[in-house]
Amino acid sequence: MKAMNGQGGGRDGQSSAPDKRPPLMRGARIPLTDQPAGCSREPLLSEEVLQVDPRFIGRVFSVEVQDVKLPDGRETTRELVRHPGGACVVALDEQGYLTLVHQYRVGTGGPLRELPAGKLEPPEKALTCARRELAEETGYTASHWELLTRFQPSPGYTDEVIYIYLARGLTLGQAHPDEGEFIACERISLGQALLDIDEGRLTDGKTCLGILLAARRLGLTG
Repeated sequence: MKAMNGQGGGRDGQSSAPDKRPPLMRGARIPLTDQPAGCSREPLLSEEVLQVDPRFIGRVFSVEVQDVKLPDGRETTRELVRHPGGACVVALDEQGYLTLVHQYRVGTGGPLRELPAGKLEPPEKALTCARRELAEETGYTASHWELLTRFQPSPGYTDEVIYIYLARGLTLGQAHPDEGEFIACERISLGQALLDIDEGRLTDGKTCLGILLAARRLGLTG
């Protein structure tokens, strides 16, 4: 939905009727100078990096510690996880079913239900990564791809960016997971997936966001 800017929007060039919906349901933005008391009204939000100390280089990510100067002149350190980014796929068939994968995740100490996804292998593009991961993990290929969004899952400590795609026009082939990757697949209706999010049975961040955006794109949510 585009933000309302107060300008006429009628097809005949005349001013359209004012949007009487509450702010929750319409595009609205409060100027920085009108923020609540206690919030800074000056965009002093940059930091100067003084020194970078690489601490760890791994197969999936690397870690560095930065010495930085804050806007008020004081100095501190930042710990940053460098990550190449990833792609995630909502693969929706003509019957309204999508595919989830089940795999062990070390962060949860057990299996996790999530959308097909994986990390970028530089210099590949996000869409190339999405196509590759969907085929490897589920066996599906798709004729229609649409970028739903890109988001930063944890910007407080990592530069990772995840691209979420909606894939349709599916053809099922043979899955071929990476060596050492053990995956089970589950077909689930989009409606059931939304219910599983509401009831806490789907907890992976990119998966929840992808399903909610796909439902909105298809007109199933507000």
